[in-house]
Amino acid sequence: MNPWIPFAIVSAFFFYVNAATFTSLGVALPYMIDDLEWSYTQAGAGFSLLALMVGVSSMVPAWLIRRGGIKATFLVGAGIMSTGFAFLATTNTLTQDFIGTAFAGFGYALVATVPALHYFNNTIAAPRRPLFIGAYFTIGGFGGVFGPLLVAAAVATTGSWRLLWWIVGGMGPLLAVLALLILDNRPERQAGESRGDAESGASGDSTKAGQEQAYQWTFRDSIRTREFAIIVSAMTLTLFCGTTVNSWAVTHMRDMGVASAVAVTAFSAHGLVNALSRGLGGYLRSRVDAKWLLVVALLMEAVGMLALAVADDPLTIGLFVVTESFGFGLSLVATALLLIDYFGTESNPEIFGASHLITTAAMLGPVLAGWFAETIGSFGPVFVIYACSVALVLVATIFMKAPVPRATELVGDEPEAVSA
Repeated sequence: MNPWIPFAIVSAFFFYVNAATFTSLGVALPYMIDDLEWSYTQAGAGFSLLALMVGVSSMVPAWLIRRGGIKATFLVGAGIMSTGFAFLATTNTLTQDFIGTAFAGFGYALVATVPALHYFNNTIAAPRRPLFIGAYFTIGGFGGVFGPLLVAAAVATTGSWRLLWWIVGGMGPLLAVLALLILDNRPERQAGESRGDAESGASGDSTKAGQEQAYQWTFRDSIRTREFAIIVSAMTLTLFCGTTVNSWAVTHMRDMGVASAVAVTAFSAHGLVNALSRGLGGYLRSRVDAKWLLVVALLMEAVGMLALAVADDPLTIGLFVVTESFGFGLSLVATALLLIDYFGTESNPEIFGASHLITTAAMLGPVLAGWFAETIGSFGPVFVIYACSVALVLVATIFMKAPVPRATELVGDEPEAVSA
């Protein structure tokens, strides 16, 4: 089968969940608040619960993949998400809202990046894999652009936000049917190259572009390495900044005297650049080590946050839009590829799931920013602090080397872990 066909199904899930969850909920919340007479704090709690459930559920897809396969993972995830959206469509109380967002977050974890990367690792040849992964993240990014448009269309059609949740609730089962018909439930490695031809990752900055690690790390050993800690720190801080930008960038620019229309337009352009940068990252990976892509991403993220801190004129607003969005999108791709490059593909569902679990801490970004802004009267210093934190991880990333197994013995030409 043409690999682009299953790729389209897997990517459609990512487009779907990005369009149906965070961006849609953020735009739909004001309508829900007006209709149901909730406070901002009450409504925001549901949004936080959505983010929390995505993180704490991140190890579940790895468990389900090993036991039921890819099809079961997507099927269960789509069913859970649709159940959550049904609760949201009929919600009249905060309890219903919390149940709905919790289910949506749980389902998100089951159908998003963990099963997708596992599928790509086992069906796409290593030299082509970064291109597919970059395209996958790009499609997901455009889901975030489409979500607000879907909310606007639903409200314009019926005058109510409830139609939105019925629409996205019905899309999940349709995608699940396509997954059942098309995807290989337990894909076997189709990498197209022998592991003996790949570098072991025992020296240098990273594996060569288009090759994968010969030594396949276990989950337990990989999460104990300094390199895993650096990569996950980069993921967490990037998401810390990203979630904060999504929550407060427009408000901050308005506080700086920027017209609302200009701030909203800038934020829309920000989403577009974010989506496009992901595809470019996958394309560049065939020519540049993922480590250096991450270095560029973190540098641009830091510059973008500094620009946002003083964004009150076209130059600084434009600098923020280009650098922060590009850095965020490129970081998502670079960190995903680095986890594959450094630790191999065998335990990637567990490794990637664990990284997502840790990055749940990023949900605190908007809360801390809001608290600091209320305390000191401005978001500007908060964004500077975030930028400095990213810069620290940037320095660690520059000096990062590919991890070396602590104890190995050569069997032929290939390293093999020695039990402690």
